[in-house]
Amino acid sequence: MSEKLTESITFKCTDVEKIRLERIARSRKLSLSELMRNAGIDIIQEVQELLNCLQAEFDLTTDTRDMRESFDFELTASPKLIDVTPTKTTGTKKAQLRDQLSLIATPMN
Repeated sequence: MSEKLTESITFKCTDVEKIRLERIARSRKLSLSELMRNAGIDIIQEVQELLNCLQAEFDLTTDTRDMRESFDFELTASPKLIDVTPTKTTGTKKAQLRDQLSLIATPMN
């Protein structure tokens, strides 16, 4: 059973690139559309395999909020953890040392 192709994609290329692609398609006994579709399918499969390999290794998830198709995917990082450790205010140590030095450096009569 062949799938119904309903979407079309147009892309820009130079005249030389178009001629070369048409020649390649003819040598493979394909139309230019079939050649480019096969190239696109190869790229999609390559990216999906890469995502599958990286998903566990780098804790990546697939984002499918846009539910037009079940195979939509987007590379996203896992949610970041928020550090709730209180931050130190800077400069207080120097101020305390100055206060201590001022006590020592007071002239004695």
